[in-house]
Amino acid sequence: MILEDLRGHRALVSGSTGGIGLAVVQALLGQGCAVVGLDVAEGPPLGAGYQHVRCDLGDATALQAALALVTAHGPLDHVVNVAGIDPTYALSAGGRAEWDRVLDIDLRAYYLVLHHCLEALRAGAGKSIVNVSSINYQLGLPGRSIYSAAKAGILGLTRGLSRELGREGIRINTVSPGWVFTARQHREHFSGAAAAANLAHLARVQALEVHIRPEDIATHILFYLSAASRASTGHNCVVDGGWLLE
Repeated sequence: MILEDLRGHRALVSGSTGGIGLAVVQALLGQGCAVVGLDVAEGPPLGAGYQHVRCDLGDATALQAALALVTAHGPLDHVVNVAGIDPTYALSAGGRAEWDRVLDIDLRAYYLVLHHCLEALRAGAGKSIVNVSSINYQLGLPGRSIYSAAKAGILGLTRGLSRELGREGIRINTVSPGWVFTARQHREHFSGAAAAANLAHLARVQALEVHIRPEDIATHILFYLSAASRASTGHNCVVDGGWLLE
């Protein structure tokens, strides 16, 4: 897929060192974009078009300082919020500290990235944002209440900003994946003793017999970053192999 309008643009991707985030970075580089990656981990060498900024997205002060460095180097055409954690806490075990840890990274950081990058986006040409959520909040899984609250909040954030930013020509959409075969998911859920049961579960719930890869999600994200989707904002694109059939 070649999206010529992305060539020469500058994009920021949070959660850039693995899984969906890394796939998005690589896809954008392949389209001729300059990419800034934001992650708590050190970034892999990805060539001259890639700049990596290390930052704990759960630390609001550190995040502001990191984004000041990013925006000081010029306008941003695109922002992709991918970073997230997904620990499991039963209600009896998850207190204020656990709530804050998940929400600070999975939701507050999304808002603060956009807040601190707004002027750079206003100055950019692409003027498009994608937030990555999940179908998880619709599944009612035990131990996932905090994570589900954050992922549902991302949809509210996207919708809440769509008209506000749309008046300035800035589009914002959400991509919500199903179960994606990242390296970590493969290691934790699709190898060893649990693999057969999890694969059988996917075969039951998905309409398509497909193992969703990070690259599949990246392709949808690129569509929403590109002018190919110029008439879409406030939209939630579900990429789940036909699990929810939305």
